[in-house]
Amino acid sequence: MANRLFSTNTRRLGKLGQTFRVLTQDGTARDYSNQGWKRKNTYVEQVLFGHSTDRQPSTVWPDPNLGCLGAKDKRFSLPGNIGVDSAVILDESQNHVTPEQIKADKKVVGDEIAFWRDLCESPTGYQRQVDMLSHHEQVEKIREDEMAAGERALQKEKFNLEFIPQLCPDLLRREMVSMFGSATLISGPLTVITFCHQTKHDMSSWSPDVEDERDILVEYFINNAKELCQQLRNRSQWADFIEPSSGRPFYGKYTNLTFFETDERYRHLGFRVVDLGCCKVISHHKWGTHAFVGSIFTTAPHDSEYLGNILDAFNGKSK
Repeated sequence: MANRLFSTNTRRLGKLGQTFRVLTQDGTARDYSNQGWKRKNTYVEQVLFGHSTDRQPSTVWPDPNLGCLGAKDKRFSLPGNIGVDSAVILDESQNHVTPEQIKADKKVVGDEIAFWRDLCESPTGYQRQVDMLSHHEQVEKIREDEMAAGERALQKEKFNLEFIPQLCPDLLRREMVSMFGSATLISGPLTVITFCHQTKHDMSSWSPDVEDERDILVEYFINNAKELCQQLRNRSQWADFIEPSSGRPFYGKYTNLTFFETDERYRHLGFRVVDLGCCKVISHHKWGTHAFVGSIFTTAPHDSEYLGNILDAFNGKSK
């Protein structure tokens, strides 16, 4: 029994001795220090530092004893322990900069500054829209001032103006009912008020002055027709007028039917329509082609007293 016990312990001690001798041999002793980590991570150091650890001295930081409290590695001088790659560092032969290189660098920097300055100073899409709207408002204001000045000029020159009411002819009435789209116009009174204004220029020819005068008269007619229609509507009468530029009712719904100033149906109202070959022009019985004509339609009787009083007030504007 004793022999068996000592023989077993002897074998165990022999194995421990062999293990101790292996650990204490110089060439095969296991290294638990930082040097062993370097040997196993040479590839990482080559990638990070671009060189082999055999040719470079060991790193100063982190210190194996002091850790992060040790002296900092000068190769990582930037914040966050970041260093500059050796490819970025110039050699001693490249440290000398010639005046030509300085001049070229200044030119490049100047071009970059000019580009970004132009980019920052150029207007944005929103600024362009604001400029366009402000320009449109200025143009509209100038146009309104010109229209007002033209109306004042017409009043000073004392041109003749006529508002003449007459009973709408039956041939014209049926077509006006379709144009205005009102079934109430089929029966009952329907009056046509012709707006006739003498012009300074002959409307049978074209020139910038003729066009400007016509634009002023169109604006003048629309303003007076709106005022006249409003007064008739205040008396519970239906009233509308033909917009000269489109030939369609001003207050009514959109329709494909038109009644322009040179329409042949104006012959039913006492005007002549002259065919010049290239165009047509309306002719007044007194002023000839020196006239601008518009038309207003209402259910007010043509011989009513209140309609006569309203038209007398408008006719008095030219006197």
